[in-house]
Amino acid sequence: MKSVPPLIMLCMGVASIAACDDHRAAQDARHAPAASANTAPTHSFVVGTLAENDGDKELQGCTTSLVEIGAGASAGDTFRESSSATEGVGFIRVDGELIRLTLVHAESQADGVTLDFEDATHTLRVVEEVKAGETNENSDSTALSGSLTITYRGVARTLRVEGGTAC
Repeated sequence: MKSVPPLIMLCMGVASIAACDDHRAAQDARHAPAASANTAPTHSFVVGTLAENDGDKELQGCTTSLVEIGAGASAGDTFRESSSATEGVGFIRVDGELIRLTLVHAESQADGVTLDFEDATHTLRVVEEVKAGETNENSDSTALSGSLTITYRGVARTLRVEGGTAC
């Protein structure tokens, strides 16, 4: 029984210290800089249009050209690629720089395809998801519509696109 009062005093002392620490932590949190979007990647990027001959030397066979929807009738291609189920190359212009990409994954569905391209430095990834539309057998072409998800240095953007494949 003699040890109960000192034990109570010890518990009260510990509780008082803990309460002070909690109060100090709350004050520190109030005065600390607020967490913001600065902790996430903030580099925005500009997706440009391709010049008429960008990639021509490497694009062979059937070529897909995609334009951002709403970009205007005079806008050039946003993305251009030539690929098969196992290999391919694509081109896009980011922050004014023409970037060459290679196909790293392809997946076909009944009405479309998903193609995953990446640059040599692994800082740019373009995922093309398109569905086939009308086919014109006279010109050996197929209309396409869908999206491009462009991830550059950790920041992703998705563009609605339309265009086609011509052989």
